[in-house]
Amino acid sequence: MRRISPESETVSQSPLSQQAVVAVVGTGAMGAGIAQVAAQAGHVVKLLDNRPGAAAKAVDGIRAQFAKLAEKGKISAEAAQAAGERLVAVAQLADLA
Repeated sequence: MRRISPESETVSQSPLSQQAVVAVVGTGAMGAGIAQVAAQAGHVVKLLDNRPGAAAKAVDGIRAQFAKLAEKGKISAEAAQAAGERLVAVAQLADLA
């Protein structure tokens, strides 16, 4: 992942650590896709949306996608379960910290 350093405003190519928590604000198609990729890569992902219930619905949908990938043999059932467990729906911005 690319990160911009606030001190130098340069782009760094250093990868995120596996302990990094990824926050996704907005759970439409793009936000859900970003959350899916990040969770599958091993990161805890916190999802927030301004529509009540939308973040929880997105988590359910992404978990269903992981289950489909496992059914098709693209990932193991264990990997699908683990990735799904890394998804967390939150209700307010403060919960992303």
